[in-house]
Amino acid sequence: MPSTDLRPLRLGQLLDRTFTLYRHNFWLFVGIMAIPSAFSIPFNIEFLSMRSSAVVGRPTPIAVGGTFLFAFAFLGLFWILYSLAIGATTYAVSDAYLGRQATVRESYRKVRTKFWRIVGLVLNVALRMIGVLVVGSIAVGIVIALSAAAVRGQAGGSIARIIFASILVLAYLGLMALFAAWSLRYAVSISALLLEDLGVLAAVRRSIQLTRGRKWQIFVAVLLSLIVGYAGVLVFQAPFLIAMSLSKQGGYLPKWELFASSSIGALGGAITMPLLMIALVLCYYDSRVRKEAFDLQFMMSSLDPRVPSRGTVSPV
Repeated sequence: MPSTDLRPLRLGQLLDRTFTLYRHNFWLFVGIMAIPSAFSIPFNIEFLSMRSSAVVGRPTPIAVGGTFLFAFAFLGLFWILYSLAIGATTYAVSDAYLGRQATVRESYRKVRTKFWRIVGLVLNVALRMIGVLVVGSIAVGIVIALSAAAVRGQAGGSIARIIFASILVLAYLGLMALFAAWSLRYAVSISALLLEDLGVLAAVRRSIQLTRGRKWQIFVAVLLSLIVGYAGVLVFQAPFLIAMSLSKQGGYLPKWELFASSSIGALGGAITMPLLMIALVLCYYDSRVRKEAFDLQFMMSSLDPRVPSRGTVSPV
């Protein structure tokens, strides 16, 4: 598959290119994600040790407090490393897709100066998602409360309970659908921020513009990438999870099982995590090809690199 074969992609073609790009650049993507994945090993060992200690005795308040402090510090550092890895993966996917040379070191070098913008974008989107979830939850709560009041006023108990249960399920599904649709508005915001060198708010607006009318394709691509990713991690860890469940019946878990399970889980994460970012970057480029004729812009900039076309990704 030529890397610069830019054209509108159907869903099947987008998924095919996602896995083809992943397969052709396997060590590049695994090398980028290996850094945050390796950092997760000590946290997983500590977490599993805490769980195993709970089997043979009640943990002390000091131990619980220390574990929470350790988890908080770890999550902060892991978030920093994972944000860098997401940015580096975005650059690597873009370079590989457009036929440029990409390396782990160069991908991390590019993202280094834009780290705080990535952090700001992640926080901005997270607050937006929390807001819509809170508002949606309040709306669902009101609907459920009104439905419960109406059911209590009905004489026919069984039919009223069936109606109430149906309303409850529909309200929950509606909330999940709203949350998913709202989330997809920001699916390509990181790609826009990095590849077009935008600010946080500009990247959010850009993502909303590019995903308009494309949410179904993005949703399926994201869903399948997540399914494959979680299935891959499960395949790696399943033997150790079974062994650990058997070992826990006797008390503390052996150290080798803790280390082996954590290491294999980190390896599985490094192998499967890049799929989602590859799919999102390809969705970004596909939206630009469809909405802005990016394929023609890129071809013109390649013919005359001294005068890049408006909106063309700069060869950073």
